[in-house]
Amino acid sequence: MLFFFYRLGGTMYIKEYNINVVMPREIFSKFKMDTIAYLDIEATGFDLEYDKIVLISLGYYINKDEFKIVQYFAESPSEEESILKELKKAMSRFKTWCTYNGTAFDEPFILRKMYRYDLGFRLPREHLDLYKIIRPFHKKMGIKNCSLKSVEQFIGINRKDEINGAIWVELYNEYLEKHDEKSKEILMLHNYEDVVNLPKIFKVINIIQDDLDLKRKEKLVKKQKTLMKNNRNTNEPLKRINSQLL
Repeated sequence: MLFFFYRLGGTMYIKEYNINVVMPREIFSKFKMDTIAYLDIEATGFDLEYDKIVLISLGYYINKDEFKIVQYFAESPSEEESILKELKKAMSRFKTWCTYNGTAFDEPFILRKMYRYDLGFRLPREHLDLYKIIRPFHKKMGIKNCSLKSVEQFIGINRKDEINGAIWVELYNEYLEKHDEKSKEILMLHNYEDVVNLPKIFKVINIIQDDLDLKRKEKLVKKQKTLMKNNRNTNEPLKRINSQLL
């Protein structure tokens, strides 16, 4: 893993990583994973009006194996507008973005803040919220619960970071008082792992999609058999069914 960091205006801290995140070729191609922006944010709380976005991690594939992550860290909540401006620039080339439970958290936060600062920003047209895709199926698949860490464990991912969202906020508040570099590393690691593991979660998405495709085909075959059994004029229905099975 290669990384470097720098500051851009004010106190905003930016860290970039180039790492290998290798996915099975068929999954990578099937979901066009090199066209997706993988995103996660951290905020000082859940209040869209009062709380601030203070860390954004954006990941994307440079090539089929190499994955880049850029982290925008506000060393003070007053840097919120600055990191949002950087996000706007970085996201402009993507038409699809991916989150975990971003529909409930990341998306409304980002949209509200972009509007507040009059940044004229629109999120990419397609939002792949992996949480929403997995939630209806996680129990059947044997996943303990639908938290990101549980899904990660299901596919054999073991994190280095040991904190959750609530502890993250407490630690950030401590960081604002002491500006301890160790605390900053812990804060950024949590958000980094949220993003670096998003592409790997597509292994779960692929299992779900394959299962749904199989059930869809089984349903069509069953319908075909019923039509034949009833000895109806099935030429046109069978033609339609067979075309869907191909």
